[in-house]
Parts: sequence; C-alpha cells; structure tokens
Amino acid sequence: MNQPYLSPFNPGDFERSTPIFLTPEAYEEPPPRDITFGRVLWHLFLLGLTAITTTLIPTLLLFGWNLSSGMMFSFTLLCILGAHEMGHYLACRLYQVRATLPYFIPAPLGVGTFGAFIKIKAPIPNKRALFDIGIAGPLAGFVFVIPAAIAGLYFASPATGTASGDGISFHDPLLFLAIAKLLRVPHDIMLNPIWFAAWVGCLVTSLNLLPVGQLDGGHVVYATLGARWHWLIARMIYVGVIALTVASYFYNGWMGWIVYVVILTIMLRVGHPRVMDEVEPLGTSRKIVALIGLLVFLLCFMPAPVTF
Repeated sequence: MNQPYLSPFNPGDFERSTPIFLTPEAYEEPPPRDITFGRVLWHLFLLGLTAITTTLIPTLLLFGWNLSSGMMFSFTLLCILGAHEMGHYLACRLYQVRATLPYFIPAPLGVGTFGAFIKIKAPIPNKRALFDIGIAGPLAGFVFVIPAAIAGLYFASPATGTASGDGISFHDPLLFLAIAKLLRVPHDIMLNPIWFAAWVGCLVTSLNLLPVGQLDGGHVVYATLGARWHWLIARMIYVGVIALTVASYFYNGWMGWIVYVVILTIMLRVGHPRVMDEVEPLGTSRKIVALIGLLVFLLCFMPAPVTF
C-alpha cells in the first residue's frame, strides 16, 4: 500500500500564473534528499521493531509459545510485505518520482503489524507511470506469496478430529485451494507459520487491489479506465462491501468486514489525485497486465476470511 501525493495537479494553475524566464541552470533541480543516513536508520528501526512484534505476538497467541514458529512467520510475512512495497518504490525510481523507503508499522496485537507503506512525495507524471507504480506492489508481493503458500501447504499436518472443529477457522482463498488440490493436501490442516504468513499476504494483497480511492487497485482502475469510471466503480465496491459485511454477520457472525468499510470510507473521502498528463494512452500491454491484476485479486480474495 502506498500513500500518493495528495495535492491534485491542476493545469489551469499554469495558465493563471505570471510568465517568468528561466536560464538553463534554473531547470536543474537540486537532488532530492529523501534517502539520508538518519532516515535509513529510522526505516531500519521500524523494520526491526516490526520483526520483533511479528515474532513475539503470534508466538504467544497462535503458535503455543514456539519461538521458532514465530520467527518463520515473521520472516515470511516481512518478505511478502517488503516485496510489495519495494515493488512500488522501484517503480517510483524508474519514473524518477520521489518516494520514501518502506515504512513498516509494528502493532501490539493481531499478527504484530498493521502492514507497510511508502510515501510518494511528488506528482505522478502520466497514467503509465501511475499504472506501473500501482500494479508493481501487488504483483511483487504475489510472487512471494506463491512459494510461501506452496511450502506452507506442502509441509502442513492434517488436523486432528478435535482440533478441526474447535477455535478459529481460517478460510482458504482460491490460490490455496488450487495448490492444495495439486499437492493433494487434506481440507483441514493444522496452522503452521509459513502457511499463515502466505494467508495474511493474500489478505493484504486482495485489500490493496480493491479499486477504491488511492489503494493500488484504485490506481490501476484510474490509469486504465479514467477518473469517471474510477469514481463509479469505487462506490459500487463500497456498497458491495457494506452488503458483504451485513451478509457475513448473519451468515457466520463475522464482523471483520467493518474494518474494510472504515478503510474504504477514508479512501473515498480522500479521493484520487490527477496525474500531470491525463491524455497519454495506456497501451494494450498494460491493459493485459491489468487483467492479470484482476486475476491476482480473485485468487487472493476471501469473502469470509475467518469464522469462529
């Protein structure tokens, strides 16, 4: 997930401005100072703190005080989240868009993290850049989710008769169901750290690919279909998520979709900034990649991720 530049570009501002004359030297901008030693230390500190929380909290809550399981979970999850954010960051570097290194957010509950993000600190030049920056994160993270899911399912132990019916049930996305079928994995398995990290990675990927606001999916839809369709699809998805929240509550008592509703409400209020060049066409190849992004969303999406 990335936090874009929040000030929309308005071409009319240039038309209303007073003409000025620039020498060739005036066109040379000073090099950005987004990466300094102190800032790198801050990013590393947050990464280290998140590594600790994603190790200790799941160890205590999920893995029966097994520290090695907590460490495997933390390493796998941070690789997935890190790949996602570095995908955004490297795409920004490719287009010379100023952006920070990934910020990892530790959390004192749940899986030990609220995720990660980068902050984009300059306008995005055109729709191609917006598309590439938006889609690079989910695709990079998904590349790491696949081997983690395969390893987690391959080494999974079948659930015992007692364990399979008690406690929390984590429901599989289509990706896991397909891999389990290929590997002939039993339907009910015991929770293991690599599987669970891949599961969380799928959840994060599907959330980010929702075509709303400034989520990654919102960037892709804006770049592919334009501002009007972005506005319309975002509100259709918002209504759909509210309906899914109500249906999930009456079907299995799960209210986790409320978190999605809150996030999407914020995203709709913020809106999506315009890019500097709204006219440049996206091209056929990127539209094909957009369909691949839709496939990734369908493979990762879970209507009811958890039941009790």
